[in-house]
Amino acid sequence: MENQREWTLGAQKLRFEPPDTLWVTFQGKLSLEEVRLLVDCYRELGRSGPFFLVGDLREGGRVDREIQRYFSEHADTAWVHANIFIGARLAHKAAAKGIFLAAWLTGRSETNELSKVHFVSSPEEASALVARLRERSDDS
Repeated sequence: MENQREWTLGAQKLRFEPPDTLWVTFQGKLSLEEVRLLVDCYRELGRSGPFFLVGDLREGGRVDREIQRYFSEHADTAWVHANIFIGARLAHKAAAKGIFLAAWLTGRSETNELSKVHFVSSPEEASALVARLRERSDDS
């Protein structure tokens, strides 16, 4: 894929670690402009092949319906191997699964890809999960 890169989109921090992991630290409530920029970044990385998206939600705010709708209409589930969320609260979990479910129900995804959504408590758990999932995909 690519070399290590970092972005700052408003209050959100992104770091791509080769070969295929994007770490996103969410701070506060996402704005629509930040979500547009995030989706653009995901699209750009997805052109090189699927990646693991690790989102740290411990400091993230509530996800409005408008933001959820934008993700479900503009993000492509094919861009990612898996979405791994650190410190997700119940509202975050519902929003994350809802985005994937909406993509499937509207035909933007050929299969119900809720299995691509994972929740962990710490960055260390996220790293271990990425390693296990990468190993599984290498075995396929």
